[in-house]
Formats: sequence, structure tokens, C-alpha cells
Amino acid sequence: MWGKIEGQRLRLAKMYIADYCLALREESGNVDIPYVVARINNEFHLVPESEMLSLINDIGYFFHCLDNQQVEALDRGGYWKWKAVSALEAKAELERNLNQLQA
Repeated sequence: MWGKIEGQRLRLAKMYIADYCLALREESGNVDIPYVVARINNEFHLVPESEMLSLINDIGYFFHCLDNQQVEALDRGGYWKWKAVSALEAKAELERNLNQLQA
């Protein structure tokens, strides 16, 4: 194993696999998520066998989330403006807004 994928990258990896499952379903009309995830895991050794069911469940949750999403696009400029705000700045802004409500 080269290292571990954790945090946001882990969520993205699971989402990419779920998106692949959606593409398979679009192509064939049906997809067996546990089978697909097991095949991918057998080929790429993503998780030990003891974590296989958890990986299948996680990817299943992402699959259903992607399948049911309603918003199809976001404004790129607005997203990057929001993304540029640090957690401390966001908290300070939240505190300012809450204090204004109390005044």
C-alpha cells in the first residue's frame, strides 16, 4: 500500500466509484453495487476484506445521493468566493451576524 487516502480525498474517491456505478446503470439499465465494488476492491486492494461491507455501504450511500441530486449546477464565481473564506473568517462573520440579531 502506498499510503492512505483520508478526509476529503476519501470522500471524493468513494464518490468517483459511485459515479462509475451510475454510468454502468445508465449503460445497462441496472447495476449491482456490491458486485462492482467487490471487483474494484479485488483489483486495486482499496480496503482489507474486513472493511469490504463498510466500503460497499459507503459507496451505496454516495450512489443514492448522486442519483437523487436536484441541483445540477453552481455558479463558479460564487463557489470560489465562498471557498476563499477561511473557517476563522466564517466563524467571525457568523458571530457578527448573531450579535447584530441580539442588538
